[in-house]
Amino acid sequence: MGAVNGIYLPGWEYNRALADEPCEPRNSALPGALLWDGAAPLWMFEKVYCTKDSLDNELLAAEELGWATSRIFGQLASGVGDSGPILEAVDWQQLGDHTQFLVRQAHTAVRERIPERQVRNWIDEGDDPALEKVNYALLQPVATAQHSIVAGSMSGLRHWVSPPENRPGSGPADAHHRARELLSLISDPLSEQRHNGVRLLRHPRDWDPNALARQHEAKERVETPFIRDLQAGEGQFAGSRGFEPYIAGVAQERAAYAGIDSVLLADWSKNLTRLLRLRDAAARHLWPSLHGDWLPALLREDADALADFPRFVKGALLSRHFAGLLNLSTRQVFGVVSAALAVAAVKEPSVAEAAAYTSAGAGAIALFSEKQFAPRAGPLAVFYQEAFSTLRP
Repeated sequence: MGAVNGIYLPGWEYNRALADEPCEPRNSALPGALLWDGAAPLWMFEKVYCTKDSLDNELLAAEELGWATSRIFGQLASGVGDSGPILEAVDWQQLGDHTQFLVRQAHTAVRERIPERQVRNWIDEGDDPALEKVNYALLQPVATAQHSIVAGSMSGLRHWVSPPENRPGSGPADAHHRARELLSLISDPLSEQRHNGVRLLRHPRDWDPNALARQHEAKERVETPFIRDLQAGEGQFAGSRGFEPYIAGVAQERAAYAGIDSVLLADWSKNLTRLLRLRDAAARHLWPSLHGDWLPALLREDADALADFPRFVKGALLSRHFAGLLNLSTRQVFGVVSAALAVAAVKEPSVAEAAAYTSAGAGAIALFSEKQFAPRAGPLAVFYQEAFSTLRP
């Protein structure tokens, strides 16, 4: 198995189950919560993919409505800083023949498994877990063709790697579930940091209440009555550009969104540099192992990987205080690691776990041996050291 260096952001691809041809364009959108609830996909992966229809919708919303999240997605797709584009759109009509075959095969299986029009019922009921299950089935062949995994729910990005309990529980889904568990282990310590961690925008709970009330009133007038038809891609919102009449209607209330959008754009301007620094640290210390070794091992269900990864991720997090020692020889480590652990334990009592493990010189050598700890946890420990420094206020 080759490297897995990308992640695919789900939108409303479940509405393709309502169409006879799943590769034809349908309404979709991107999850704004990605930008204020951890932003993990944007730094854990070299490439972030989405369906072209999702990005097309966001680009028009940015132009006609000035929505901050839509404008940010447009910038991520066009290029930020010196890193070039981070977000890349995938046109399902341009997929290779084999991938289109697999998409149609998955589409047929979904329609055989659920009653006719059930997906529309789930949209009307707001049954997100059921819709995510359909999304996963249809997206998996597309993501695999892009050397990617499918992101989980975007409703709360701290748990973007935790699929719902009713997601398929057999076959390839088991391996992808385990891969997401590893990603969660790695990303949660950063997503949970004070001062928003790696959130690029402030959370809705921190938005100005008066501005939020004005926006809510506008949404009740021009969004809520139509959102289900839009998500289904039906009625006046059918067709390859079905989102256009929806955006035209919302544009009547553009001023009601401006107060929050201006604040969010200021957040983005302030925090973008932190994201780019985090991506740079990840590119140097995290991506080579995560994309080239760890995720492929989990996806092929390597028994040793399944057993070892939780342990070494925890060890890397604990040892980030003295990650610089990993560049030393075993002989040098033998002489200084115990003192480093003692100092680190004063700063953070949890490091005592590692200190206890390495209380003897032999333990220190075992922990940092080039044949054991360092090849896996070493680069991750260095990444955490740089990442926590980058996120420090």
